[in-house]
Amino acid sequence: MFLFDKGKNFDLMENINKLNIDNLTSLWTKVGQAVGHYMSENEYELSLVQNSEWPNKIWIKQAPTNELLIGISQRMASCEQHLVFPLWNIYPTEGSEIIPADFIQKSVQTGMSLQLEEPFPSSSSLTFKRVSTTAEAKLWAEIYPKCFGYMIGEEILIRTMDKIEYNLFHFNDELVGTAIYYPNEQVAGIHGVGVVPEMRRRGFAEEIMYILLNRAITAGISYATLQASELGKGIYKRLGFSEDFIIKNYVLNSITKSSL
Repeated sequence: MFLFDKGKNFDLMENINKLNIDNLTSLWTKVGQAVGHYMSENEYELSLVQNSEWPNKIWIKQAPTNELLIGISQRMASCEQHLVFPLWNIYPTEGSEIIPADFIQKSVQTGMSLQLEEPFPSSSSLTFKRVSTTAEAKLWAEIYPKCFGYMIGEEILIRTMDKIEYNLFHFNDELVGTAIYYPNEQVAGIHGVGVVPEMRRRGFAEEIMYILLNRAITAGISYATLQASELGKGIYKRLGFSEDFIIKNYVLNSITKSSL
């Protein structure tokens, strides 16, 4: 089941959803290929990194079927590390109706997009720096869990910072937060926008978004895409992002995994 924005026609919505997911999975793929383990089968792909809680995903390439989802659960069970299975509801059938009993829903996100037109207000208080050194990679990896509660390994940044843009944001030399800016010719993928707890409720998340969106507009990119948690969705809606589709993230029941 799609979630439609009345201002978008079906063909455009379908294309934006695909561009959103392709940007996200391209990021996972690039990290797995550079740092850990990446696998592409006929029906699914997998990206796994040791000593990190991200990306560690397994995702399908086609509409879900009961047989396919059982196969995914078996592959997750055979993996030594925990994998997350994201299921996006962009298919004609609703995949959640056939989720195997050994899956547990971990979280829900909303795929969102924004057509980029007029520039946003310039941030007058924040400065940002792209991670380019080992010391900066270590700092980014240290503060990211404070923003999100899970770890992205330092080695990931060191090995991919020439391909993926990891940013640190400061206010008067005080560290504010993080973001991953991952553009291509069609969309600017925005990921990992987080503010450390002591800096929250001061409008910094929106200022980070202003910086990233204005960069995309300057580069001539037509759309920005992201995947929002329920907590962060309100900020993006205020900026004009539409709610396009839902991502339900599943993990394998620990009892099922431990029984193998």
